[in-house]
Amino acid sequence: MTAGVLILHNTVSPAADGLGAAFAESQAGVLNEVKAVAEALETLGIGYAVESIARLDDLAELLARRNERIVFNLVEELPGDIRAACYVPAVCRAHGRRVTGNDTAALLLAQNKWQAKAVLSAAGVACPGGITVFPGQAAGDALAPGRYLVKPAYCDASEGIDGDSVVDWPGRALAEAVRRVHERFGQPAVVEQFIAERELNVSVLQKGETVEVLAIAEIDFGAFEKGRARIVDYAAKWHVDSFAYNNTPRMIPAPISEATARRVRQQALAAWQAIGCSDYARVDFRMDDAEKTYVIEVNPNPDISPDGGFAAAVEKNEINYESFVAVLYDNALTGCTGAA
Repeated sequence: MTAGVLILHNTVSPAADGLGAAFAESQAGVLNEVKAVAEALETLGIGYAVESIARLDDLAELLARRNERIVFNLVEELPGDIRAACYVPAVCRAHGRRVTGNDTAALLLAQNKWQAKAVLSAAGVACPGGITVFPGQAAGDALAPGRYLVKPAYCDASEGIDGDSVVDWPGRALAEAVRRVHERFGQPAVVEQFIAERELNVSVLQKGETVEVLAIAEIDFGAFEKGRARIVDYAAKWHVDSFAYNNTPRMIPAPISEATARRVRQQALAAWQAIGCSDYARVDFRMDDAEKTYVIEVNPNPDISPDGGFAAAVEKNEINYESFVAVLYDNALTGCTGAA
């Protein structure tokens, strides 16, 4: 078996591997993806090698000594500039490689939540209203009274989102939540209208020239007591012993009307197109009691761990994990996405 695919991921620091650093769980999660993709390629009879990079500057040297034509891009985060990982596809293509997943332009746009929101809104995709507060600024009086979610502008994997991120305005809590984002992350804080009470996750997969919206999932917050914010925060995604992690199961398909499901699928595709996605992505929605839906985030190259939401949607569509990996491989091989 010859190595035809280079599985590329970000180096996981010893602290992250031992879950000793802030947000170490999300950093170490990439290793689950690497293992799953490697096993799928093994089953498919496709040769592979696994390499990691600690910095974007390491990538050119790595590609110079490797000969695999296809790079399976699992690089999620690199130290220093938070945008660095977004440039991996561009560097790979510059070195004549084909790359799975989304291209640099889509990754950069989606990572910048306030710019992505502007692009989505301009494309007619409904998003929660709100403002962006840059470091050194205060929220001011630009907001109408109500409940808001405060989150970092550039982070992924719910980093920086917890129970204190949902706040009421007017009140001191909003200013405190904005301050925490500024001080902890050195980033703008996105302050957006909090849409209660339901959350939908919509996975989208490209197969050749066809883009397919997979089964719609809903997060079940039924076990949450009154007063607890019904959000998928960092603990719900990564802290396996937490209440939120153990009480936010997925319901697939989501228990919504066919009319709502049809509208959600249309909006997911519109969001995919507005951000410029390719290969695979997840679009997250909030839905109010009247089943009006709002896109809160587009996630190009979402987590594809076997126990994650994207893999669950793939399975619900009767696509096993090996077949999913084969789709990404074929897309890259034929040049449908990420072509050099």
